[in-house]
Amino acid sequence: MDLEQRVLKVFSDLFPINRSLTGKGVEETFNYLIEKFLPNSKINSIPSGTKAYDWIVPEEWNIKDAYVLNGLGEKIIDFKESNLHVMSYSKSINKTIDAKELLQHLHTLPNYPDRIPYRTTYYNKNWGFCCKHELLESDKFIPPFKVFIDSEHNSNGSLKWLECVKKGSTKKEIIISTYCCHPSLANDNLSGIVLSVFLYEYLSSLDTKFTYRLVIAPETIGAISFLSKAKTKNIIGGMVLSCVAGPDKISLKEGFNVNHFMNKSAHMAIKQHLNSDYIVYPFAPDGSDERQYSSPGFKIVTPSIHKSKYYEYDEYHTSADNLDYVNPAFLIETLELHKTWISLLETFCYPKRKNMFCEFQLGRRDLYPQVGGTLNQSAHLDSDKGNEYRNFGFNKNIDITGKHLNAFNWLMHLADGSNSNFDIAEKSGIEIVIINQSIEAMFQRDLLELL
Repeated sequence: MDLEQRVLKVFSDLFPINRSLTGKGVEETFNYLIEKFLPNSKINSIPSGTKAYDWIVPEEWNIKDAYVLNGLGEKIIDFKESNLHVMSYSKSINKTIDAKELLQHLHTLPNYPDRIPYRTTYYNKNWGFCCKHELLESDKFIPPFKVFIDSEHNSNGSLKWLECVKKGSTKKEIIISTYCCHPSLANDNLSGIVLSVFLYEYLSSLDTKFTYRLVIAPETIGAISFLSKAKTKNIIGGMVLSCVAGPDKISLKEGFNVNHFMNKSAHMAIKQHLNSDYIVYPFAPDGSDERQYSSPGFKIVTPSIHKSKYYEYDEYHTSADNLDYVNPAFLIETLELHKTWISLLETFCYPKRKNMFCEFQLGRRDLYPQVGGTLNQSAHLDSDKGNEYRNFGFNKNIDITGKHLNAFNWLMHLADGSNSNFDIAEKSGIEIVIINQSIEAMFQRDLLELL
């Protein structure tokens, strides 16, 4: 299969599974990912009832069946037809009730009468159904109603998350985090899982400087549980994968520190890919698990790149966020963008001159034109197009231009060990690709060390 077919198959295989904070749906999802993509990963768990910072790990929840029968005995709401029909973590119930009582436990979207909403009751033992609002106005909504939910809350259960580590040449870690607690929602939740495994597949083919830790966990309590058990001293940044396969423009939710290398590299990666504007959302302590990673005790900067960001599309948390809403080509676009992000992260360094005094003599190192008097001379450039800037010899695949010479000048000015390559690109106004190529040239000639 080509990549689009592979992406579509993973979406199709995982979409029907009923995922929640805990339970068999999460385990089924993890087992699939381990078998197909992540054979060296580990499923970690924490027992129900365990205190994780200010939270208590909830009971494990599983559901077998649920439905509502109308007064004619017709099944008008059916969990087996859509797992969104039941409010996640609903307790068991089996009784006949009138319309007034049912409506107290029924969730609909009057503004979108043909959609089923997604609702939960994780930390308040209750029960409820979700359905299309049009059902309430149809001739099927006939009392009395038999409501039936066959579910189980197990205080001896556990919450699980999946971890997979791609070791680099250093112990410095970048975390790649996504969540696995939603049922059949394609862009919100599932697209992050799909992207994460294909991105990790790509990472596994590379020799990397940084170590990358993939964490797939239930949102909020899963990330909190992971952090309560993790050794985080080596984590220097991260990315949260969420809502990455919708039809809207690429967007970036920034990390809380806009000057952090994770944040700067995310902007650079997007700009390399797009010939158009993209949406920037400033950091706010809401949304996904950036809330946990960025809390004062950790301060891990975790930007997120989106394609149809949560909260920003009408289909969000409804049955309209289905396999027709997402597109494998959209996910592949964000995959390629994340690959570029990774490649930029791998270049991150603090170049430092080995000699801090005055300019280096670049000419004797084949980093300067052999004919003098031509620099910044428009008449010369018009006639000769600056060909003397080519073939400096440090990389045959690089077409050397005057931009590199400009970069050498800025590096000699700023490479004191306190400015990163990203800082130098920003201060000089020279694209990061040229800065990195120029750092490579000067490093190969023993003019720079990389911190």
